[in-house]
Amino acid sequence: MSLNSGRVDAPAAHAPRLQGHLPVLDGVRGLAVLLVVFFHTTHLSDQSVAGRVTWWLAGAGWTGVDLFFVLSGFLITGILWEAKGQPYFFRNFYMRRFLRIFPLYYLALAVSFLVLPSLAGRLGLDERITTDGATWYLLYLSNFYQLWVDTTHPILGVVWSLAIEEQFYIVWPFLIAAVSYRGAIRLCLGTIAMAILVRVGLTLYGASLESTYVVTFCRVDSLAMGGLLAMALRHPEGLGLKAFPWMRWAAWASVPVVLALVVLPVGPMFELVKRTGGYTAIAVIYAVGVYKAVAVPKGHLVHRLLTTRLLLTFGKYSYAIYLIHSPLDAILRRTVLKTPLKTVAGTDFPMQVVFYVVAAGLSLALALVSWNLFEKHMLKLKDYFPYGKPPAPVPATASLPVAASASLPESERTEPPARVA
Repeated sequence: MSLNSGRVDAPAAHAPRLQGHLPVLDGVRGLAVLLVVFFHTTHLSDQSVAGRVTWWLAGAGWTGVDLFFVLSGFLITGILWEAKGQPYFFRNFYMRRFLRIFPLYYLALAVSFLVLPSLAGRLGLDERITTDGATWYLLYLSNFYQLWVDTTHPILGVVWSLAIEEQFYIVWPFLIAAVSYRGAIRLCLGTIAMAILVRVGLTLYGASLESTYVVTFCRVDSLAMGGLLAMALRHPEGLGLKAFPWMRWAAWASVPVVLALVVLPVGPMFELVKRTGGYTAIAVIYAVGVYKAVAVPKGHLVHRLLTTRLLLTFGKYSYAIYLIHSPLDAILRRTVLKTPLKTVAGTDFPMQVVFYVVAAGLSLALALVSWNLFEKHMLKLKDYFPYGKPPAPVPATASLPVAASASLPESERTEPPARVA
């Protein structure tokens, strides 16, 4: 079938399973949120080998956001491509995204801007809890707002990444709907190239580190990288990644860049590598990880690790955990587990372990409350906006040559497999 036909045949027998809900991707999501929690809740001062290793590992936790971006790009692009041409394409997509993201997000905004500012003085809360910048947060523009303020909101400091994703969701469906298969590949590659060029340009211009970290045009390459993987796995002729051998070389080329970020001390050179090609290299490595997650068989070690109860649980409730963990960390540091952490036998490492367990455990507990009292009831409304089921393939065209199949009327071409949920 022609790559320009805008259609995808059923995958070959060797292709990764992409139909239905894939629990292994919940595990990937759980890994991403744990990386972020690990990063934000590390406070030890121990300079022993164990302490330095902990800080070194925690220092990589910020890349959990990049893993979220890659996974979101992978899932959303796949969903859009397979729903393309179906009735109510835009309405169903936007309503399903609205029901998943908006209710909990705006509940967090309501608490942050309507409830807490009046209590900040009486309860001794962070002085940064004000209504400043509320409009930016309401419009999902907080990532741009951060460019003009010295400090972030203590409760909403993590939502810059949600703003980037929401801005991506607004534009991406229209772009995917307008292009052929080849066009979608070029769209993803062009988006990746644009992000790199914008970051390099801002770096040469002397722009702040914050700008290349939170501005959408600088970080959208991770989302597009996930989209590129989603499209590659939906090759019209079932070739998958075999049709794009350059992807393998791109992955290998990313390894030394990531290794440089691992070994370089935090400083000017580290930041230069990170903000130019580093973000993209990290996205490539995480895209390889997502591919492995969906490609390996159930008995494989990677699959077993990603489907452990811990990762599946944190993955299922990752959205609420992501919103909750940062303010919870601030509360713990001011109350029961004050920082600097207490020392035990001359080290604060044991208390750091306690902090990890308490912070992660309470974040999960509050996320469970949010899920059962609020989120799952909103998500039931998604049933009113189902993606249409594609018609069954027409047997008469299944054995036709590629060129002949491409010339058939639209109604006689085979349809894509079910979407990744």
